[in-house]
Amino acid sequence: MIFDTVIYLKEVSSTMDISRQFVSVLKPPFIVIAETQLFGRGRRNKKWFSPKGGLWLTEVIHTKKFWGLSLFISIPILRVLKRYVREIKVKWPNDLFLCNRKVAGILIERTQDVAFIGIGINIENDIPEEAKEFAISLKEKKNVNRIKIFKEISEEEEKILPIFQQSGFAPFREEYEDSLMIMNKNIAVKSKKIVQGKVLGVTEFGELVLKTVYGMEKIAQGTVLSV
Repeated sequence: MIFDTVIYLKEVSSTMDISRQFVSVLKPPFIVIAETQLFGRGRRNKKWFSPKGGLWLTEVIHTKKFWGLSLFISIPILRVLKRYVREIKVKWPNDLFLCNRKVAGILIERTQDVAFIGIGINIENDIPEEAKEFAISLKEKKNVNRIKIFKEISEEEEKILPIFQQSGFAPFREEYEDSLMIMNKNIAVKSKKIVQGKVLGVTEFGELVLKTVYGMEKIAQGTVLSV
């Protein structure tokens, strides 16, 4: 087992913050999971509602491979959630969507060769009224136990993480593209500048590949603005 240590807490500020405290006394890999987060956050410090019933956790691992890690982490989650709801899609780099609303998100931070992988999945929790336009809970489509989902994702990741550590994202590239909701669509992406073009796929390093009026462009980091 890769994740022999799982720390289960009732209420935390965020599992990401708590994990950073634990890493000074606990050797990775380990997982911190909480029933609720008071200050859960997503990319660009956006607030993530984290009430009881959702799956809120942070994995802490050693890795020398960071290119494509954020895309790779979506693979075990995609595999498991699709067992229950086939319509799950991924929006580059790693937001998971159901019915065009976000059902899961991934946030990765790093300190040297330690990766802090924050995962939030709406499973049995209610979505606040102010977020219903852009967020959805899995229970709206399927009744599933969040602990069961957690165990299945952990087991799936246990099987494929060694492959990523050895070969990077490349072995998972095709599978990722098969679930990419923006594949072959004309989009706008905010990176260092606004880039518009047709999505051709991703590279073995997780870069988004666009066909623009100026030619092919690879984007390593950015935010999809429109689909």
